[in-house]
Amino acid sequence: METLNSPVYEVRQDSEWYKNHMERKRLIKDFFRNVNSTYFKDSGFSFYHSTCFGIQGYSADYETYKSELLKNPNKDGVHLFKKKSKYFNIFREMLEPIGDPNPFKIHDVFGLNNAKASQTLKGRWFFEVGNENLIKDKEHKEITPIDYKEYLTFVMENLD
Repeated sequence: METLNSPVYEVRQDSEWYKNHMERKRLIKDFFRNVNSTYFKDSGFSFYHSTCFGIQGYSADYETYKSELLKNPNKDGVHLFKKKSKYFNIFREMLEPIGDPNPFKIHDVFGLNNAKASQTLKGRWFFEVGNENLIKDKEHKEITPIDYKEYLTFVMENLD
């Protein structure tokens, strides 16, 4: 596991952003548990958002669903389900409760393209920031700056 570089900010656990993020992670975990136990032999299913998902080409499940997938893989090696496939609608309905994250939230909080990396560890959510001066609201309600030594200490104490 790699650590983030300084400066580091933590998303407050009482913020709506944090709660929504953690709920989405839980729903994704439940979705994969359900879909892998019901439809797939291995863990080859991949999804990007609620209308873009498929199966890794190396997966044992690729041969099973080959006729339901696009012939050519995307840049990640994922063969996406055809829009007319019966499985497309099944998986889309299963993914609907997860929803898609707001892609602009990080930019709204940290400034445009200023968040360099994020990390979730033991229920805490951290962000590495490129330039603290680009953060619009230093006293933002959803984030708090964290001392880098404190962050590193937390990471070291929670390594498996």
